[in-house]
Amino acid sequence: MINKEQLVILCEEALAGTDRFLVEVKVKPNNVIEVYIDSDTAVNIDHCADLSCYINEKLDRDVEDYELSVLSWGLSGALKMDRQLQKYVGKDVEVKDKEVGKLQGKLISFDAEKVEIAPAPKKASKKKPVEEQPNLILNRKKVEIKPAIIF
Repeated sequence: MINKEQLVILCEEALAGTDRFLVEVKVKPNNVIEVYIDSDTAVNIDHCADLSCYINEKLDRDVEDYELSVLSWGLSGALKMDRQLQKYVGKDVEVKDKEVGKLQGKLISFDAEKVEIAPAPKKASKKKPVEEQPNLILNRKKVEIKPAIIF
């Protein structure tokens, strides 16, 4: 089986000096490899193809066969790393928390232990005006944060 640590090293070598970074490497049974990357700006298909070519050049299919997919982390993935969260400070995110439930709001700040979210205001009705809600301070290790997709 292909070594995950070796793949991490290869990815970090290939991405050094760019604004792209490794988020996750998965090595599944039968050497099915999934590499997920993100960027401080944007990831396009050429970035994924370049990393795929780099990895293919460094691994030997004659020694061990594998299937490789290099993917952008995308909007549906949870924000795991500080570098990902930093891109969304001041932007709308979706938060899942066991205590609070699911909510949408702006990411105000974060550190290793907590995240601060300004909940989106509840819609006004004829009977109730819009109420300002205080910011929530949530345990970072217990929440899942994703970019909010608003249409």
